[in-house]
Amino acid sequence: MKKAFLVLGLITTSLVLNSCQWQSYTKMVFTHFSLTNESVRLVNGILTEQPISIVIRYESTDEHGEISNVILADGPLGDGELELNQSVTEPTEIFISMKVGEGGKTSEATAVLKPSNMIDFVLVHKIYPREDFYFLQFKGKNHRSLDLELRFSISGDLSQLKDFERELVQVSLLARPSVLDGRGETMTFNPVLVDDGKFSIEGDLVEPTLFTIEITEHIKYMFGEIEYLHAILEPGVNYRVVPLGKNGEYAVVADRKDSMHTQLVSSWQFDPVYVALVDNWMDRQINWQRERKARAEHKEQYVRNYQVDESCNHLNLTDTVKAEFVDPYPSLMGKASAELVKNRSASLREILRTTQDRELARMIFELSWIQIEEDEIISHRDTDEKIATLKELALKMDDSFVQQFITPQVDSLTHKKRLKARNSTLLPGHVAPSFTLTTVEGDTVSLSEVLSNNEMVLVDFWASWCGPCIASFPALKDMYAEYHDQGFEIITISIDDTLADWESAAAEQELPWIDLGDSEDGVMKGGSAPTASDYGVTWVPNKFLIDKEGCIVHKHFSEDELEKMLASRSVGSSS
Repeated sequence: MKKAFLVLGLITTSLVLNSCQWQSYTKMVFTHFSLTNESVRLVNGILTEQPISIVIRYESTDEHGEISNVILADGPLGDGELELNQSVTEPTEIFISMKVGEGGKTSEATAVLKPSNMIDFVLVHKIYPREDFYFLQFKGKNHRSLDLELRFSISGDLSQLKDFERELVQVSLLARPSVLDGRGETMTFNPVLVDDGKFSIEGDLVEPTLFTIEITEHIKYMFGEIEYLHAILEPGVNYRVVPLGKNGEYAVVADRKDSMHTQLVSSWQFDPVYVALVDNWMDRQINWQRERKARAEHKEQYVRNYQVDESCNHLNLTDTVKAEFVDPYPSLMGKASAELVKNRSASLREILRTTQDRELARMIFELSWIQIEEDEIISHRDTDEKIATLKELALKMDDSFVQQFITPQVDSLTHKKRLKARNSTLLPGHVAPSFTLTTVEGDTVSLSEVLSNNEMVLVDFWASWCGPCIASFPALKDMYAEYHDQGFEIITISIDDTLADWESAAAEQELPWIDLGDSEDGVMKGGSAPTASDYGVTWVPNKFLIDKEGCIVHKHFSEDELEKMLASRSVGSSS
């Protein structure tokens, strides 16, 4: 499934793809090289004015296990070519390093050089106003297999990929440790720049491994695209990226029916019912703009029907504030998303239910989880499907594994679901939950007593590990200094995991206001703290502005928005 991502920049290649609008900010240049067993040479493109130095090496291990570098080439790229000072006699894993300029950073990529093959790669030059970046990238293929019995391959033709510019598309492979228990290692295959829309990657694996295939685009403007595909790659199997449905989606197929990928993925992914759901979801996504009028009417109705607590009728909430918390519109795309996620997850759980192989069960779970995490389908079913799959997996694993790894995940997801539901009901115009907490010194402070002495109170949840929280404190200190004498108070509430973390950070920040922690007998309660739960806090910083009567004036706002609210209210009035 495809996602959009944000990158600031403009690209030009050696073919000078550019845009006048962004040309003053940055551009990118690709320079094409080839490596054979005899030399490295420039194929096309323009060399930089700065000297380019190249090192080609491989690692050799002696009988004592000592590793040393064997240098095949080391020198400047004079006149567009550098000869190797020796050749390889068998397929050898090598390291290609290039450095531009005397003090430039070295960029390195791994490849396999064979006596009779040629390796195509590009030097990518990203030019920014204040700094240049260089990195290596393979062109068309990255073949790194050294063992025929362990070899896998994956290839495809992406020339029909929608919303991508073909000559800027790159493909990479990534495998990560288990989301359950962290088992396994991170494995990567360097990005391959497609050649006339085509790519090919080969490597060696000792066991079936779940990979994410990332298809991305070198960005020309502000927004780009990324396509995530998932495949279980294993030794001795060849894979192809092929179209799925009629709307430009892709999937991975294996050339062996007995492969794990065929059994766990293709068995349901190419089912006509699932393909129809994919097409329907894509159709709804394309036609989403047509529902603009209905969404606008939904928002207007929400604002008209917005309810405040009777004790908060004195608040004069604007329609703009009310509209910020509108219930999700029940769009056709949302319905299509839910149906797609439900079908996909149910198919995998059915396979999980029938297997007695624990390793296979783990693989099914990992696949189900990563598909929910990495696709662009935003569905209200995501959390429920994760919990259901975890519970199904628990039936296959021993009790100690369940207690250590599965139960905590289920509890965490269930807790987050409750917090999300609570947060959606705790709105401006509602009474803020009361609390009584302690300072670092052990003094007890209640929200009610702070409200009784002030006209407006900011309740801000934070933690020592939260960079945005710390970054917001200087602006809050300025507002506190300006408005405190007018009846403005701040209460920060730490959700740190340990008392030491909270104490250290609080001392370092020198907070001038009331700083509290949710602890019991000196033990912090972290993200599961009752006060954070009462406020539906799922992230930090998390801010609530509360008036003297205990009513929420606004929540989830920036420092700039808070400044405007305080300035417009004379802080001495809550109406």
